[in-house]
Amino acid sequence: MNYSKWIATSVIAGVLLTGATTTHAATTSTTTPKATTSSSTTMSKQYPVTNVNYSTAQLKKITQAFANFDGFETPYVPTRMIEGDAFRKVSGMGDGVTFLFKYMTVSVSPRDYSYSYKGKTVTLPNSNNVKAKWYKPDKVDMLTFKLDDRYVTISSPYHLLGKAKLEQVAVDVAKYVPVSVPKS
Repeated sequence: MNYSKWIATSVIAGVLLTGATTTHAATTSTTTPKATTSSSTTMSKQYPVTNVNYSTAQLKKITQAFANFDGFETPYVPTRMIEGDAFRKVSGMGDGVTFLFKYMTVSVSPRDYSYSYKGKTVTLPNSNNVKAKWYKPDKVDMLTFKLDDRYVTISSPYHLLGKAKLEQVAVDVAKYVPVSVPKS
């Protein structure tokens, strides 16, 4: 089995195990990337957002999911979501970690699966000029951007969140640093 087929198989297995209905751009295509640049889709409109409040058990599962990857152990988590959304579960499959929410899916991976797709480059709102790429490998729009040494892909598998809302919460993926309580 060649590498591209292995990745596609891993992503499909992750979809089956997490319940997500879309893959995150694993492909055997060899097309050259073509992207256009524009300003953010949001046109500065702000949507109500809320913090993602993870339980201790959920944070433990998130930390374990990232710990399974050599050289990729530092957890990155979505910290905010559109109001009304809800975190459901996390899964470490294939070569990344996927967060499944009620309205969106967020994947963190060391690989950029958007590179072989034509797309549109946007600047994420409320960011320090972070560039992201919209592309559509199947029937779901996906947004990928680089964050430190990894790539974050965000989508709304059931089309419940539009591009502007996904762009708004995309910048709220951050490195998870456990808070330690000093002993007295």
